[in-house]
Amino acid sequence: MAPLPPARTGDDSTADLTGVIRARRRQLWRPRLIGLGIVAALIALAPVAWFSPLLALQKVTVTGGELVDHDKVSSFVLDSERGTPLPQVRPGTVEESVLEEFPKAAEAAVHYSGPRTLKIEITDRTPVLAIDGSAGYRLYDAHAVDLGVVDKAPKNLTVLGGSGGEPDRETVAAVVRFMGSLRPELRKQLTTIEAKDPMSLQGRLDTGKHQATVVFGDASDPSLKVRTAAQLAAAGRTEIDVSVPSVPVTN
Repeated sequence: MAPLPPARTGDDSTADLTGVIRARRRQLWRPRLIGLGIVAALIALAPVAWFSPLLALQKVTVTGGELVDHDKVSSFVLDSERGTPLPQVRPGTVEESVLEEFPKAAEAAVHYSGPRTLKIEITDRTPVLAIDGSAGYRLYDAHAVDLGVVDKAPKNLTVLGGSGGEPDRETVAAVVRFMGSLRPELRKQLTTIEAKDPMSLQGRLDTGKHQATVVFGDASDPSLKVRTAAQLAAAGRTEIDVSVPSVPVTN
């Protein structure tokens, strides 16, 4: 019969328990120490990255939009930021400068894209009016920003015509203010608009089922005037005067 192992003494049990506690403490502290080491390494490397020429901006890619020349945006940003370590390039500052230099852009979202590259996503301003002129159709957005000239007016965009050539700035501002205040679904119903001066706006209304010639007068209360005219057109009226929308006149 094999001899029995010696019985554990109180000192042996205490020693084993102490060892287990120490092992558990090491298991708990090991990941914490590793994490602290990583943080310390990053803190040490941060100043190097902040000033390092290895992270100097060398490329700007531009996407989105059609009214702004992508190459010009890229060159503009590189002219001011080329060679700057990427951590020192502030996207918000770049965005502000791009929007100031290229007013046809409504937004310019700037992102880091690699160790030496910025990516800029352009969103165009939305035209609300096209003015028929000798060189083509000049587009304006709701803030009267000139978006340039195109050969053909965009589909579903209201065209200003019948003003005897290029209208004066006050007339353009009045028409843009009128169009810019309309919701898109109302704006699309106006196929053309005319204005000899800021007080004599009139246009052609097309609801899809009904059409009417409408006198709007000045640029006040645009939504109310167009809604009133659309209701009257739906009732079969083809000539409508809503210059005083509370008292419309029809034929």
